[in-house]
Amino acid sequence: MITSSRPVRVVQWCTGHIGQISIRHFAANPTFDLAGVYTTSAAKDGVDAGLLAGIDPLGVTATTDKDKLLALDADCVHYAPLQPDIDDLEALLRSGKNVVTPLGFTFPRPDDEQTVRLQAACQAGGTSFHSGGIHPGFAGDILALVGSRLQSRLDQVVVTEVVDFSDAPSSDMLTAFGFGRDPEEAHRTHRLALDVYSQSIGLLATGLGLTVDRYECGLTVAVSDSDLTVASGVIPAGKVAGMCRRWEAIVDGRPAIVFQSKWKMADDLTPEIIGGASRYIVEFLGEPATTLTVEAKPSGGSVDAGRTWTAMSVVNMIHDVVAAPPGIQTHLDLPPGKPRGLFH
Repeated sequence: MITSSRPVRVVQWCTGHIGQISIRHFAANPTFDLAGVYTTSAAKDGVDAGLLAGIDPLGVTATTDKDKLLALDADCVHYAPLQPDIDDLEALLRSGKNVVTPLGFTFPRPDDEQTVRLQAACQAGGTSFHSGGIHPGFAGDILALVGSRLQSRLDQVVVTEVVDFSDAPSSDMLTAFGFGRDPEEAHRTHRLALDVYSQSIGLLATGLGLTVDRYECGLTVAVSDSDLTVASGVIPAGKVAGMCRRWEAIVDGRPAIVFQSKWKMADDLTPEIIGGASRYIVEFLGEPATTLTVEAKPSGGSVDAGRTWTAMSVVNMIHDVVAAPPGIQTHLDLPPGKPRGLFH
């Protein structure tokens, strides 16, 4: 039982960019007590979590020993590896630890095998599981749902993600996301992640009382007319330097909800993807026509802001998830959220 008199004991699972942001937040926020840190790196094993996150030592060292953390007395785990491992999630939930994650389980289908396993683990451990993120998980989910309260009539909801990756240092951007490839290869090999985004769209549709007939998706790629030098390397002329993924929820024969992810390495591509800074745009077409925009201030740095939004969207729900009954808890099950300890 968590009381207001003691901090929530948390474990940070993995120490990449998202994990480091979370460690710094847990260290600064008095409503949390960082109890443990998991790392997949042997080089980080035994290293103080504060040093891994670029701050002063915290007295908590990272470990590669999963069993040690499973046995730890903790209330919640912020689970942030590159890819989810259902076995790890099951073990954490069964060990009595609630879990929050930005990894895409925003509105899992009840009959899906992973959903069944997670629900069983929650019941066995008396724990709750919640997934969020900035998109999917927030912009097209809870933000769009709350924003719809302003509308008298809705004809369509369009959620657009704009991400400028030109300052992102990871060379993986040139391959993992499809940048730097031949346009034909990108179309053949790039996965459109329909399941992840259809879950997010499905949550919004359910919240709006819609029944989705089917989902459709598409990909448009753009190139630069000259070699493009970015933080992660060089993209030759004619190779993929931008892309737009589009997912549609078809309701009564028309696209009622549309998600667009517009990723780019520069402006002025062929064809143009979109101009301007990274941001999230929620458009309500109807009465009245309304637009909500989430954009970082220039001094914040758009890439870092996006990572912070990704982490905090679930970290700031930890208190509500810990207080929730056992089971998978989506945005439709939880309150909008009552973040603690942000003013400090």
